[in-house]
Amino acid sequence: MTDTAHTLWLQTLMALAGLGFGLILHLKWHPLRDLLSEAWDMLQSFVWLVPVMATLHLLSGPSAPWFISDVEAVNSDATGWRQMLQMLPAAAQEMAGLAHGFFPPWPVALALPVVLSLLTWRVKRFPFRYDSRSKRPGIMWALITVVLLAWGWLCLECFAWVKPIPAWVETLRMIFRWMAKAWMMAALQIYMVRLVMGWKEPVEPNDQKDLWLALEHTLSRWHGIMMLSVLDLLWLLGWNAVDGSHHLLSGWLLVEASMLFACLPVVIAWARGSLSAMVELMSRVFMRTLLPLIGFAITATVLLLLVHFSMHNLLSLVPETSFGTGLIRILIALVLATVRSWLFLALVLTLLRHGCKAVAPQGRGN
Repeated sequence: MTDTAHTLWLQTLMALAGLGFGLILHLKWHPLRDLLSEAWDMLQSFVWLVPVMATLHLLSGPSAPWFISDVEAVNSDATGWRQMLQMLPAAAQEMAGLAHGFFPPWPVALALPVVLSLLTWRVKRFPFRYDSRSKRPGIMWALITVVLLAWGWLCLECFAWVKPIPAWVETLRMIFRWMAKAWMMAALQIYMVRLVMGWKEPVEPNDQKDLWLALEHTLSRWHGIMMLSVLDLLWLLGWNAVDGSHHLLSGWLLVEASMLFACLPVVIAWARGSLSAMVELMSRVFMRTLLPLIGFAITATVLLLLVHFSMHNLLSLVPETSFGTGLIRILIALVLATVRSWLFLALVLTLLRHGCKAVAPQGRGN
């Protein structure tokens, strides 16, 4: 009689070996192999990135597309190839999510009041750098109002942890939470793109100053962040709607829409201008990067699929004890953070080289 456990393990090993060998050949002759190599070098320079990402993945919970492999997510009785087919939509969604939300927006959104307070102070102190060529008191009062609302929301979050709150207050809290997650998601995406740009074209000899310079450039683009946060709110609601659902068509349409606007955060981080000018620049960058984006999407999806499949099988081997499962989940978070960070950096480098610099050969963004 055939041992189903040994048969499943044999199929799993054959699937991993075949995918691994194909992936090595794929990366060896990949059209973006130089950018993938450069992204890996950059990741080694950002020594803080992987631990921070792994910690945020563990704290963010099972929200798509920032999730950790779950042993119950797929049918354990299926063959290795069928399990990978079940994981494919989630891997594609995770790949598309890199273009808009590299960092999990929760619990990072709790830092929104601090960021908005810093922005308001910088706009007040340097109005010509952060706002416009003329002082506009209405903008300052609007920012102060938003800051007060943000601090009020944070107090409401803290109060909700202590004791139950009325239903209408809970609804209000969740509305503000979604808005805070969208704003921080947009701001952190712009910040990481500016950090990559600073690494490629350093202004200061000290690498530690790149973090502050990237923050300065991010805050100075707060108008673009406001517009981008509206789109990010749609992504968050869409990802939440298809998370765990069986509507595969909706998930794939969301992936396609996410890749269609993949260059928007990079364009906002690259240049500043009117809405019409930014839309025109985004369309030109998209046409330049269409083929590289398709190549990146295929490679990134296969990589994430292989990682999740491996981590799923690793997690299924661990005894169901809190200590052992906790250690394995930390290991999985570190592996996923490494792969996601590498792919994100490669995506930004691809959009910068094949998109922004190609459409503006005579100069660079500000």
